[in-house]
Amino acid sequence: MHQSDFFQSLKSHYEQKLPFVCYAQKRSLKAYLQSDNYLNTVVDFSEAGFVFCPFSSAHPQVIFPENQSEILTSQLKNYNFESLKTNFVTPETEKQNHIKLVSKAVETIKNTDIQKIVCSRKVSIKKKLDPLETFKKLVTKYPDAFSYCWYHPQVGLWLGATPERFLNLERHLLKTVALAGTINAKEQPEPQWTTKEKEEQQMVVDFIVSALKNHSKNLDVGAVQNVRAGDLWHLKSDIKAQIQPEHLSKIILDLHPTSAVCGLPKESAKVFIKKNEFYERSYYSGFLGPMHLKHAVNRSKTQRNQEQQVIKSIKRISDLFVNLRCMQVFDNHIELYVGGGITKDSHPEAEYMETLAKSQTLLNVL
Repeated sequence: MHQSDFFQSLKSHYEQKLPFVCYAQKRSLKAYLQSDNYLNTVVDFSEAGFVFCPFSSAHPQVIFPENQSEILTSQLKNYNFESLKTNFVTPETEKQNHIKLVSKAVETIKNTDIQKIVCSRKVSIKKKLDPLETFKKLVTKYPDAFSYCWYHPQVGLWLGATPERFLNLERHLLKTVALAGTINAKEQPEPQWTTKEKEEQQMVVDFIVSALKNHSKNLDVGAVQNVRAGDLWHLKSDIKAQIQPEHLSKIILDLHPTSAVCGLPKESAKVFIKKNEFYERSYYSGFLGPMHLKHAVNRSKTQRNQEQQVIKSIKRISDLFVNLRCMQVFDNHIELYVGGGITKDSHPEAEYMETLAKSQTLLNVL
C-alpha cells in the first residue's frame, strides 16, 4: 500500500474515533484498524492481535484482535523534518520531588533487601500535537527503535519510540534482552561505564535468567555490548531460550515488569513504586506489540523428475516491546514519561539529569 493511502486510512479511522495502532521499525510500517470501538482485553496471551499492556493490573490489558481488524502494511519514504530542540524547563518543584524520590530509594536499598528500584516521573507540556505526523517523525528520527502510535477512545492516545524488546517468540525460540545503564552519547562518544552501571545491567541479566530457567533448560546469555538508542548509550545482553509455546502466558507473568523498569526483588520494588512515585504509571513501562502475527515463509522442495518448487508455509511470531520513551497525548497537552534504575551507588542529582537526557528522545520530535 502506498504510504499516502496508509496514512489516509489511519486518519479516517482516528476521525471516526475507532481504535487503531500503527508501528514501525526501519521505516517498515504496519497497522491494525479495529472494526468497532469495543474494548477487547487479553485472556491468556494465546490470542492473535496487537496487545497493549500496562505496568500494573490497575489498567486493562488491551488487544486489537487480528480477526476483528484490518491489517495494513507500507513503507515510509521521502519523509524528512528538521529536528528542533523544544525549549522546556522543568519546574523546580518537580526537580526536587524527583531528587527526593531517588534519595528515598537509595536509603531504602541500603537498609532493606531491595537491590534496585526504578524511579520515574511524568513531564507535562502544554502543546497540541498531530499524532500521525509525530509518528512519522519518530520513525524517521529513530529507525532502529520500535515506534508506534496507539489509540483507543476508552483508553487514550499514546506514542513512543522504545529501544527495548520485551520478548520475541518464533516457534520454540524465545529471545529477549537485558538493557540497562545510560550515558549521554553527546558527552561520551565512546562510553565509559562505571561499576554502578555494570552492576545494574547484570541485575537485569540475573533477573531474566532466573525467570526463564523455570521454563527452559536451554538458556544462552550473550556478551555485554554497547548499544546506542538516539543520543543515549546503554549496556545490552541478548538472551535466548528454548521454550514450550504454551508456557508463554506464565513466562510473561514471570518477566513483567522486568527489573529494567521495576526493580529487584520485583514485588518489593513494586510496593515502593506504588507508595512513593508521584503519579500512576498507567501504560508507561508496560509492554506492547503483535502477538502470534502471521508470517509467510518460503521453503524449497525438490521432487524426483520435477523442477524445484517453492512452497509457502505460515508461522506465527510474537514480538513485544517495553513501553519506554513514550507519551500520552491529550487535547491541549502531552505527558512524557521518563525514569532510571536506582541502586545503592546512585547519585540523586545525576539520576535527575539522566531523566532529562531520556526526555529528549520525544522532545526532539515535538
